[in-house]
Amino acid sequence: MQNIVAKTEDNYFEKNKSKVDIHVFDKEDSRPFANFPFSSRKVYEFFDYTLRTPLEKTDAFYEILKMPYACEIWILPVTEKSSHFMREIQEPKTAALFSFLAKVKDTIQRDRTFIVTDQSHAAAVAEEMKRLGFTMTEPSAAELEKLVISFGD
Repeated sequence: MQNIVAKTEDNYFEKNKSKVDIHVFDKEDSRPFANFPFSSRKVYEFFDYTLRTPLEKTDAFYEILKMPYACEIWILPVTEKSSHFMREIQEPKTAALFSFLAKVKDTIQRDRTFIVTDQSHAAAVAEEMKRLGFTMTEPSAAELEKLVISFGD
């Protein structure tokens, strides 16, 4: 029987430490951005509206982890009105699907994903994310402060 093992030299993350930290927020009703230092840090929400396959999306996410700048990925589970989520969708077929869903379900539970970095690296991080095909938005401080962790009904 043949033993199939990935070569260590082929695994980027065994040779290099990522400068990207991932934080998942799981405390119901908490507000992660309530006391956030907006004067020294920048927050972008990012989406993958491409038609990549799941494996291609995984590859793109691994590319984020190779970013040469210190930053954090924040994953926040939220519950919101379906109609609010629909306004953010730019791909017409996906928007049509969620339009149908909104007629059936008033709220939706989803994860919102943010990249957080120092002001000094913000432009370079945003450029790298766009190069990888992600859609970036810059939510206002007021909008971010209102975000509440929620796992649905």
